[in-house]
Amino acid sequence: MKKYTWRTHKTVKETQDTLTIYFETDQQQFSYLPGQYLNIRCNIDGEMVIRSYSFSSKPSDPNPAITVKRVTGGKMSNYIFENADQIEIWEIEAPFGNFVLEDTIAAQSKIVLLAGGSGIAPLFSMLNSIDSSRQIPLLIYSNKTPSETIFYNELETLEINESLEICYSFTAPEFISTKINHIAGRFSLLVLRSIIKRLVPEINDAHYYICGPTGLMDLYKNALTGLNIPEENIHLEYFDLVPVDVGDLETDGVVKDVIVNYYEDYYENDEKQTYECTSLIEVQPKQSLLDAMKEHHIKVASSCKNGTCGACWAVKTDGEVRMLHNGALTEQDIAEGIILLCQSYPTNADVCVTVS
Repeated sequence: MKKYTWRTHKTVKETQDTLTIYFETDQQQFSYLPGQYLNIRCNIDGEMVIRSYSFSSKPSDPNPAITVKRVTGGKMSNYIFENADQIEIWEIEAPFGNFVLEDTIAAQSKIVLLAGGSGIAPLFSMLNSIDSSRQIPLLIYSNKTPSETIFYNELETLEINESLEICYSFTAPEFISTKINHIAGRFSLLVLRSIIKRLVPEINDAHYYICGPTGLMDLYKNALTGLNIPEENIHLEYFDLVPVDVGDLETDGVVKDVIVNYYEDYYENDEKQTYECTSLIEVQPKQSLLDAMKEHHIKVASSCKNGTCGACWAVKTDGEVRMLHNGALTEQDIAEGIILLCQSYPTNADVCVTVS
């Protein structure tokens, strides 16, 4: 992961409460995979806020884009929705995430995308990354109404051009439609299984990508497991992962000493000076590295604390840790020693960590 400074290229209002921001990277070299996400840092009313947003653009697009849905009480989403056009500089850290569409899979298998609400964002990136000469992907998508459906016009165009098959569920009580691919009301297990059996010729060979509200994602997954879809063919991206309970975490009960290399900023005559620091900290049994560092007053960026945002990433240069959840990291990240501090627990006395 790297840090970038981007500017706003343009904004597009998708629905009444959803906005897509296209970024100007100023020709900074940057790459990501369809399905990955970035972190944005904004100072809002004196508080540094970090939030994660999936790329809705495809990697070959000249201007990376994210799609932000405004939510009640959402500090970052409301700030972005109201101020995106006036924000001159965006502090970006990216890319994160192992929920990605691999090109080899897209080339060999039918792709089925199952979405709800703003969960369409990473799936839209995947959809537009699929070569048109390959098998036509299937999108199963739930929203309240067509007018509240993100990318509705673009999806309709893809369907008209026979580049996409779509089955919608519209849950608003007043919704009525005569279209064969419109379902009034919520998806059910039986309806989902019927759609998949009807539109996916070889269901066990297809790959399924799921993103949306947790309850809907669980419904989608249950529909697939009920069809005996291989687990390795089901890919999920939870925006709100349930934190892992560390109560049953096995430890030797011994306090671990951990070496932490980090950077501190100081101001002298209004000029920022950055110093490299090293501390030896104690980490209690069943205490994460993040909590231990904060207890020792080491400043570490963090947000979700459940391993999904990736904000608290660091590099392990020695020793061994156990990560309970690593959804923000790719296999390459892990091979390079990158860990998530909120999910990492030292398992020996030789751990050394560098915080960027």
